[in-house]
Amino acid sequence: MVNPAVKNVGRWSALAFGLVYGYTHNASLKKQAEEKQKQAEYRHKEELIEKARLAYAKKQAGPQEPSAPTPATAVDFENPDFDFDAYIKQLEAEGKI
Repeated sequence: MVNPAVKNVGRWSALAFGLVYGYTHNASLKKQAEEKQKQAEYRHKEELIEKARLAYAKKQAGPQEPSAPTPATAVDFENPDFDFDAYIKQLEAEGKI
């Protein structure tokens, strides 16, 4: 049989250990949550800066009008900016067609 004093010391020690563990664990969880929130805010700010940079670059470039293709790019049919109609008109103007 265990002495009642030893039993009480064990119970109070377990309670104290549980309280200390709970406090430290809660503090570490709060710290992790704060770090995640800071990282999310930072990523959001980075995204906003990137969007603003792209919008500024687009604004600075302004609308560009398509020009007649040069002979070097005239044969690049795979280019998505290639204007076949302008190429035909250029060939007609040069008298090649």
